[in-house]
Amino acid sequence: MKSKIFDQSGQEYDKWYEENESVYKAELNAVRELISPGKGLEIGVGTGRFAQPFHVEFGIDPSLNMLRLSKKRNISVVQGKGEELPFKKESFHFILIMVTLCFVDDVVEVLKESMRTLKKNGLLIMGLINKNSPLGKDYEKSRQQSKFYKHAHFFSPEKILKLLKESGFTFIDSRQTLFRSPGKINDGETLKKGYNKGGFVVLKAKKV
Repeated sequence: MKSKIFDQSGQEYDKWYEENESVYKAELNAVRELISPGKGLEIGVGTGRFAQPFHVEFGIDPSLNMLRLSKKRNISVVQGKGEELPFKKESFHFILIMVTLCFVDDVVEVLKESMRTLKKNGLLIMGLINKNSPLGKDYEKSRQQSKFYKHAHFFSPEKILKLLKESGFTFIDSRQTLFRSPGKINDGETLKKGYNKGGFVVLKAKKV
């Protein structure tokens, strides 16, 4: 059901980034402070809006139509799910997961597959909508009216950190931004360390 919606409305989803440029810029700034070089994979690559600016070589997503847009952004794409990555163990230096965990069927399996396919000391970088923030509460309130977020399940950063620890990852750093409700977000968005207040949170963890 979820991938079908993105298949049908991939262009519309991609256009959101142009219509909400201030939000997109703030999210990119948060990721930029934690991203690392090397061979990378984005799980839930979508249309490539995060993979492209950070030169992530590979992307996987269940939506074929969104992958077509990613491919145009010079990303090597594979149709599939984060719970069943079609890659050998220890294939990547880092894995990016941007606003994707709220859509997956099994978060724990995605984390296990990330652990399997990361090299030793490989990094997992995740961006998520903070359930407990003003932005997260606004998303939750309007979720039923959104074709994209209707079936989403938002998480608190604390919940994801707990799952990371249980999956064997070591948390090492975080950034947060988008502290206000959507209508008040502009190009001057604050970027801070931490994860407890921002609407968009990036968590960085390591496979040791």
